[in-house]
Amino acid sequence: MTLAPKVPEFAWPARFTYEYTWKWLGWFLEGHSVFREALLRVWPRGIRRALHLTERVAEIPFAIQGLALPRGSRILDVGARWSPLPLFLSAMDYRVVAVDLSPFPIQGSGPQFVLADMRRPPFREGVFDGATIVSTLEHVGLGFYDPKQDTEDDIRLMGLVRALIRPGGRVVLTVPFGAPERDRHQRVYNRGRLRRVASEWTVETERYAIRDGAAWREATEAEAAGVRSIPETHAVAMVVLRRPG
Repeated sequence: MTLAPKVPEFAWPARFTYEYTWKWLGWFLEGHSVFREALLRVWPRGIRRALHLTERVAEIPFAIQGLALPRGSRILDVGARWSPLPLFLSAMDYRVVAVDLSPFPIQGSGPQFVLADMRRPPFREGVFDGATIVSTLEHVGLGFYDPKQDTEDDIRLMGLVRALIRPGGRVVLTVPFGAPERDRHQRVYNRGRLRRVASEWTVETERYAIRDGAAWREATEAEAAGVRSIPETHAVAMVVLRRPG
């Protein structure tokens, strides 16, 4: 028997969530989306659907606009396994190299996917025109996606990425922002740590976004600084960095 190929999953900026009158109904309907949609139309009291927006609804448009590089530029995307961003960038005629610790189930027809640990980058210095690090740096060194733990690994990784970017090239970085804390999954950045991360770069653009009810909106740094983003991200810092020439 031939097994069907594994279908890649992505952390999309928007997705539907469902609530059920009885928990067993959710178990029964899991994986049966066509039947669930039909039942939702005839029995709205039993199933409720809502649109859930993640921080990527702010981060991805910011990243695409922030790169501002010519078509054909060579872009490094760090932490690409679950992100649709390298697909979008590839469709915009960027030459994208997408890197992650976890293997990606598809190849070809878009980005070049590379299995690698960016703490030991397998690339030549100055080979990229730009990079995107979206919803990724906050996980580095915490032991969640790999067993390595070092509280300074995020700072070191930014130095390693800097060496891969040509002088004058740009990096778009987004991280959770607010009250500085961390759990096993992610760390939250405040002004001080964000400055450490960007210490060898020139900051070109700096913006913030926060969750406002079910939606996301642009915010001031002061607003974002008072938000808690553990265990779930409720505020982000989004910056465009340029490597000095």
